[in-house]
Amino acid sequence: MTIKQKLIALMSYFAVLLFFPLNFFKKDEFAHYHAKQGVVMFILAIAIAFTFWIPVAGWVFLLAYLVIWVTGIINVLTGKCEPVPVAGKIAERISL
Repeated sequence: MTIKQKLIALMSYFAVLLFFPLNFFKKDEFAHYHAKQGVVMFILAIAIAFTFWIPVAGWVFLLAYLVIWVTGIINVLTGKCEPVPVAGKIAERISL
């Protein structure tokens, strides 16, 4: 696993940057794997943004999202292709 592959896969967890590895690095399995998870997490982030109107639930969902997000980043930096909680299982079922 090269540093270049890790940096490209790391982009997957930063909102709009996820489209770069998703579109231009489809043959790189590591980057594409994390890009699919990034897409699901981006959709989750949008959904969680709407829960801020609910006082306690919004903060709980945000905290859970941050844990999942950090888990994804740690997986990229350690070179693992492991699914992150919740989003990983959904990402495995979609084809992009």
